[in-house]
Amino acid sequence: MSGKEPGSIKKYFPAPENAKIIMLNLIFITAGALLIALSLNTILIPYGLLAGGITGLSLIFFYLFKIPIFLSILVLNIPVFWWGAREISRSFFFYSLAGTVALSILQPATYGYIQPFQLDMVLAAIFGGVLSGAGFGLVFRGNSSTGGTDIIAVVLRKKKGLGIGEVSFYANLLVIIISLFFFPLNIGLYTIISIFVTGKMIDVIITGLNVSKSAFIVSNKSSEISVRIIAELHRGITYLTGKGAFTHDEKTVINCVINRFEMARLKNIVAETDPDAFMYISDTSEVLGRGFSRSK
Repeated sequence: MSGKEPGSIKKYFPAPENAKIIMLNLIFITAGALLIALSLNTILIPYGLLAGGITGLSLIFFYLFKIPIFLSILVLNIPVFWWGAREISRSFFFYSLAGTVALSILQPATYGYIQPFQLDMVLAAIFGGVLSGAGFGLVFRGNSSTGGTDIIAVVLRKKKGLGIGEVSFYANLLVIIISLFFFPLNIGLYTIISIFVTGKMIDVIITGLNVSKSAFIVSNKSSEISVRIIAELHRGITYLTGKGAFTHDEKTVINCVINRFEMARLKNIVAETDPDAFMYISDTSEVLGRGFSRSK
């Protein structure tokens, strides 16, 4: 049967990719699943804490009914993958399937091999979130997920226009509300801390700690300011053409990207050259190119 014919088995497999990229993604996915498993086995479970999404529901079933966590993760993800199979890309589907299977294997496989850390509840919530966030961040870096709310979020964004952040928020809120009926209040509060830290750690893993700054400068002395930026900060400049809505005057707008240590020097350059200049600076992550990170 031809690969182009309807019903061909090839349509169920990801599009061909470079073997090196596939291997790198699988390494990220496996490493991330291992960190999540360690977070569950050494911190969250010993201290009776919960997590967000399907992992959190699996923990609830474990605490209440002694259902193995890996089994709940697999069973709860079956309808999710079935629902999302036709709505998400094939590569994301299969990478997410790999992430779910990896977590389901590594969680019971690593249980009991490392003694639980001796922490108070606040530190347990924080470092449980750090480990989980690092794990999920690595999984996401592998163009994957561990199933659950991540796939639901992608589908709902496509069908209903809901943001991924919204879906994750409601999924986490559901876990916390359920916990209030079956567990002491302090468990729900510590879980909120853990989920918050998890989200922040995911951002760190995905975007990195080195957040750069993007500056836009509107001035009548754009040339002079540009010369000083290039000479003193050794940063490139992009000129944009702008027009004031009130004055209708055309101006040359300067755009440059700097690191956070250069921000004060840039402000001084602008203030000394043109005190009447208008400037705004915003955070920029994942800056790739000369003088910043290189794409790998």
